[in-house]
Amino acid sequence: MSHPHTSVKQEKQHSNNPEAPHMDEQVGCSVCSVCSNMRPKFKWKKRDFTCAELHAATHGFSPKNFLSEGGFGAVYKGEICGKKIAVKQHVYASRKGEKEFKSEVDALSKARHENVVMLLGSCSEGNHRLLVYEYVCNGSLDQHLSQHSRKPPSWQDRVKVAVGTAKGLLYLHENNIIHRDMTPNNILVTHDYEVLLGDFGLARTVSEGSSHWTDCVGNLEYWAPEYAESGTVSTKTDVYSFGVVLLQLITGMRTTDKRVVEKGLVRWARPLLRQRKCQELIDGRMINSHDCHQLYWMSRLAESCLKKDPDNRLNMNIVVKALGQIAQGRGCIVRKDHSLTLPRDDIEDSSESEGGSGYIYII
Repeated sequence: MSHPHTSVKQEKQHSNNPEAPHMDEQVGCSVCSVCSNMRPKFKWKKRDFTCAELHAATHGFSPKNFLSEGGFGAVYKGEICGKKIAVKQHVYASRKGEKEFKSEVDALSKARHENVVMLLGSCSEGNHRLLVYEYVCNGSLDQHLSQHSRKPPSWQDRVKVAVGTAKGLLYLHENNIIHRDMTPNNILVTHDYEVLLGDFGLARTVSEGSSHWTDCVGNLEYWAPEYAESGTVSTKTDVYSFGVVLLQLITGMRTTDKRVVEKGLVRWARPLLRQRKCQELIDGRMINSHDCHQLYWMSRLAESCLKKDPDNRLNMNIVVKALGQIAQGRGCIVRKDHSLTLPRDDIEDSSESEGGSGYIYII
């Protein structure tokens, strides 16, 4: 299944019907064309691993198998029964560590989607808390956007990453999961730049369309204003974070880039977005190889995701549809009822539609 988005209503119907398919039976697997790494079958049922198994699989958590370090522990590459895996060591030094471990297990226990990393199982022995994920062969987006990257992703790869990330977030939101930590570090990619969202230690499950109040955690550069001010999280806080990621895909900058360090990436970019100076945003490494039309619409989309008022931000359903249009070299209009259409040929500037009776804005 290419886009397995399960609505809340459908999920409830499935839970009352024992013959209905589960989420993990609705998707297929894929193979990286470069390294031939294959995703596990999505009918895989989460299992309990022992510490001995995972110790052996990672060669004693050898430094040679180290992949990354996150806020809740280190991740190591391993292999079990010929299948490559990634093992995350959760820090278990406090109640908070236990809470984040359970949050990650709960969020991903049933999640099966082409753009969400698969949780294969876990281990809870004594003070050990380990999570076992499918292995993603080409690291995180952050590594590839780095100015030190030998081969930064092409413009088309960046569009592809934006589409895959948006689809993964939409799936989570339709299953009432807020990621809360949507950063390039947590966007994993294959060599084909297929996207798998990872690191769900901060994820929260909430009822459909609701807001939730919590402690502010994660990277503050990706925090939506309402989250920073009052700890309010909803699907719209993920949308804001996604807008920051879009800016990074366009600019190639990290939020701590020395060129924007005094203002921060979003504050630096807002005037350029508002004035439609998208050519001043483009990553210098892409200056002669990007699609100007796609850049324009991607910039408009980023601006819409970064609205300060969450009610004025798009939802991920519209973002996915808009990116589908952009990937095909087209633009789009969002109406007040949030339906989406192609722009008329005679509409070239947002001032012709903004404030009118039929439109919110062109994205």
